[in-house]
Amino acid sequence: MTSGRDVLHKIDAAIAEARGSVGDANQAASERASRIAAIERAEADAYRSIAAIRIDSLQTDELTRSLGRADEEAERLIGDHERHLGDLARAMAEAQSRIETLESERRRRESALHETIAAHDRAVEKTNTRLEKDELYQTRARALEEANAVVERADAKLELVRSDRKEKGAPYENDPLFSYLYKRKFGTKDYRAFFLFAALDRWVAGLIRYRDARLNYDRLLELPERFADHADQVEAAASALEDDLEAYERGALERDGVNKLRDKARAARDVLEKTDTDINEAEAKYQTIANDHQRAAAGEGGPLEKARALLANVLSERSIPDLKILAAQTLTLEDDHLVDDLVRLRRERMEIDESRRSLSKTLENQSTILGELETLRRKYKSARYDSPYSEFPDRGIVSVVLSELLRGAVRERDAWRRLQRAQRRRKRNWSDDFGGEEWRDGFGLPQDWSGTSGGNWSGSGVRLPRPPRIPRTPRAPRVRIPRSRGRRGKGGFKTGGGF
Repeated sequence: MTSGRDVLHKIDAAIAEARGSVGDANQAASERASRIAAIERAEADAYRSIAAIRIDSLQTDELTRSLGRADEEAERLIGDHERHLGDLARAMAEAQSRIETLESERRRRESALHETIAAHDRAVEKTNTRLEKDELYQTRARALEEANAVVERADAKLELVRSDRKEKGAPYENDPLFSYLYKRKFGTKDYRAFFLFAALDRWVAGLIRYRDARLNYDRLLELPERFADHADQVEAAASALEDDLEAYERGALERDGVNKLRDKARAARDVLEKTDTDINEAEAKYQTIANDHQRAAAGEGGPLEKARALLANVLSERSIPDLKILAAQTLTLEDDHLVDDLVRLRRERMEIDESRRSLSKTLENQSTILGELETLRRKYKSARYDSPYSEFPDRGIVSVVLSELLRGAVRERDAWRRLQRAQRRRKRNWSDDFGGEEWRDGFGLPQDWSGTSGGNWSGSGVRLPRPPRIPRTPRAPRVRIPRSRGRRGKGGFKTGGGF
């Protein structure tokens, strides 16, 4: 059995691991970007050296001056780019430090919340134990128990009458002559017919003794309606008794001062949710900076992108074969070696570009995994699965889901559904509806699959039968056809979320 709080901590650890992977990938991208920048500087130096050797024969004075200005501007932009990357790296470190500080603060605040809830639960159990000896409370409980029994008997009678009506009414409804006369409203003031047809209808009615049959059939139709009205009345009476009992429970809780603990827990939950909002904002800021750093490190943003464009415009005017021909015309071998260096640098650049594309894909995948883990954690907190009332009976499912999510084997949506199916509500020694809905509103029970919190819900999103009160016995769930009413959803700690 793993508590919801421990599962949240496992998710925190998975996010930290994913964030580290993103940081490693960003660092590798930065190293490759730095190497590309060095290659570009080396290329610029080589072109500048070739121009110096063959300045008179290779280029005009205008071209020489243009290349010199381009080199100076490129050097300046490359220097600015390195400072730009450093600024982004420092901003990422500050953003990550802010997230870690907030997560540490959340651990302290969630501990305070759990302690407050535990104190509240102990006080509720004490009040519940005291009421077991309260005669007025027991009188109300017995009255509700008796009313519930009356409702169940009324429901059973209603179903019996409906079944009886269906069974005994079939012969009338399947008789074509009776059905014909009944639809024509024969024998009532609404009957209208041509005199010849009326004479034939009277002959048929006498033949099948229609009047007696119609009286019996009308009684079959009337009985279910009367029993349905009776069932509504007794259910309303039981509902009123339940409201009265819950009001008495809330009064007892308030007299025992438990409401102060409840309000304290609500306040602690509000503080915790404010911290979660701050964490979400800090994560969004970190992601924005990380995206900027990723683009800049890949040479797709920042000053380096401008430098590359500038050098490309100038150096693309000369091809390697042209430079080799020009180098062969000189007496020195230095420019020949420089051209060979340019070939080697270009080959290395192509290899780095190829690996950078692979790294970019890896970084994109790692960033996606981090984003999905953060989304999973936000959903987890929003559903209040970190509540003290939440637990995961299967110890291994959480580790498996997080491991698969870190590997990219599953998406966040599938992982969330698997956590939803694994999550369960922790059982208490007292009934979850003790005190009524008004008392428990704002508490922080884990939500069901539909997004509603609290209540007698299982972790699988299926409504469970209401636990019995002491000394009351549990009501079996009723099925009415076609009437679909069900008991109203008030009462006790059944719904409402805040802790």
